[in-house]
Amino acid sequence: MTVQLGTLAKLQEKQTLVDLYRDHLSNESLTGVITAFSETFVYLSLFNDSGQSNGIAIAYVSDITRVRWGGNARDSISHLMAKEKSIPLAPKLSLASVRDVIDSVQNQFGYVNILTERMNEGVTFIGEVESIDDQSLVLNEYGTMSSRDRHHMLIGLESISRIDAEAAYEKSIRYLFLQEAGSPLD
Repeated sequence: MTVQLGTLAKLQEKQTLVDLYRDHLSNESLTGVITAFSETFVYLSLFNDSGQSNGIAIAYVSDITRVRWGGNARDSISHLMAKEKSIPLAPKLSLASVRDVIDSVQNQFGYVNILTERMNEGVTFIGEVESIDDQSLVLNEYGTMSSRDRHHMLIGLESISRIDAEAAYEKSIRYLFLQEAGSPLD
């Protein structure tokens, strides 16, 4: 086992709060606990600076540039997590392939948030997977909070750098579309 995978295993086992960096893709770290990982993917249960659950993120292990744990900032968030009685959002997901990750997230939450940070760090596509194979997916996209313009999009799986769900913005976007569609709300 490599040092990287061995360290991820120890951090997962202890449920240590970490900041995971992917410097060449994003200026921001992912703050959370490692729920699961494979040689290809790392699955984080995220927390915000107030110690509240902030959804999940699945990223490529090969994109990790550094992982930090300990220190005042993470210790403070850990104390706030205890105060808030926050627990990691950690449903079982398949990490066998990017297609399996997307299928698992879609099945668990009813939607996915697809990030294509290699093309543009600030672009995210939130919606429901309409169809998927080993090369591409068709996403019935929700659009943005301001436009709420629903449309379909075909995207190659090789363009995807991260898959998220259940952060506050994502849940709000989904709520608005379910409300407009007349679906029962959670």
